Amino acid sequence: MKSLKGTFPALLTPYNNDGSINEKEFMRYCEFGISKGLDGLFCNGSAGDSQALGIEYQIKLMKLAKEVAKNNVPIITGITSSVYENTYILAQKAYEMGLDALLLAMPYYYKLSEEMLFDYVKNLASKVKLPLYIYNIPLFAPSLSLNLIEKLSKIDNIVGIKDSSGDALLLSHILDVVPSDFDVFVGREEFYAGALFLGAKGSMTSIGGIFPEFMSEIYKSMNEKKYDRALLIQKSLLKAIRFGMSKPFPMGFALFLKARGFEFANFTPHPLSLEAMKDLNLKLDEAKNIIKDMEKETGISVSI
Repeated sequence: MKSLKGTFPALLTPYNNDGSINEKEFMRYCEFGISKGLDGLFCNGSAGDSQALGIEYQIKLMKLAKEVAKNNVPIITGITSSVYENTYILAQKAYEMGLDALLLAMPYYYKLSEEMLFDYVKNLASKVKLPLYIYNIPLFAPSLSLNLIEKLSKIDNIVGIKDSSGDALLLSHILDVVPSDFDVFVGREEFYAGALFLGAKGSMTSIGGIFPEFMSEIYKSMNEKKYDRALLIQKSLLKAIRFGMSKPFPMGFALFLKARGFEFANFTPHPLSLEAMKDLNLKLDEAKNIIKDMEKETGISVSI
């Protein structure tokens, strides 16, 4: 396995108007991110609509990411599903394609006790052929308690966690109780600099794919102990994050990609009305103005 560290994007998915994946644009988007400093690729996460896509499309996104990476950067893929068989299928396909790691959020809808979740993840880790990262994302799936995280961190083949709780106190405790070689990634872009200061390995976020030059610069600045620079960029991103989260997820973030010149925000597999889509695109100028403000505040040029 290639070492996972640094800035990863929670990749969004572009579509053609008929709802099929825009493969050419997805690859262009991945190539752009790598050229702007990303340390790897993360497909089939929440921002990529994974839980609204059929398994064939999820496998397609893995394949496209692999074509772009060309073994130069590592790839982690989400395998979360309440259809347990699909989780195993995705894990096996990732192994066959030569991806590097798997990310698993807890299965949702059917309520499982903490003991049942532990047994499920332990069993899965023993069967899959790639290193497994667990995913704490209370926004969409059952949250992981500190006690459960600590127990899971000691299981063979569970090598790390992506924490999207947004809870800095929990993240501090996670870093304190897990083994020293257990990878901790932050999933909330608002706290990238702080997470790195506490000892996190890197990030996996939507903003990482939309503004890779900003998130990569935070990572670089923190490693060089240029804390003022990292915090300046971190603060500049906040208005973009608020804008993105104020719209139906992940369409607010997709709109930034459209503002940057990519073919996004024209279709969603989620049940948004035509009126809602039309209203979203009326916000395009607002997204462009936020980008201009970020350029002025940081001195980072936004171009593709």
